[in-house]
Amino acid sequence: MKSLFSLISIVLIGLALAFSSCSSTPESKLLGTWKVTEVKVNFDGQKADPQTISQVENREKQTILKFTSDSTLSIIDGNNTHRSLWTLGDNGLISYQFEKDQTFYELGTLKNNVITATSSTSLGDIVTIFEKSK
Repeated sequence: MKSLFSLISIVLIGLALAFSSCSSTPESKLLGTWKVTEVKVNFDGQKADPQTISQVENREKQTILKFTSDSTLSIIDGNNTHRSLWTLGDNGLISYQFEKDQTFYELGTLKNNVITATSSTSLGDIVTIFEKSK
């Protein structure tokens, strides 16, 4: 009876450890490939014509983000791939830093399994929405 109790205790402890190690951290929610699902170009109509706005939207839609567990972020823009290191702040802010650059850049914010990235330009703002690929 005592050995059965010991065996059950060991199994329960093992299960508790297995479940605790599988818990989802905020960082683990980022891991994987993210693709653009929506682009909002808020440019001043007097500074940018509809063709320019369309070109910006189409270019943004090509962007793919790949987050890996070693903190590498690959930003794929058409035929170009830019590698950097990413961090996730407590407030959901995703920042990245290129290897030989000491500056951290803000990528966007993770909230409700969506990354929202806002870029400000001289023509206006671009808001890009990313969702994780299945």
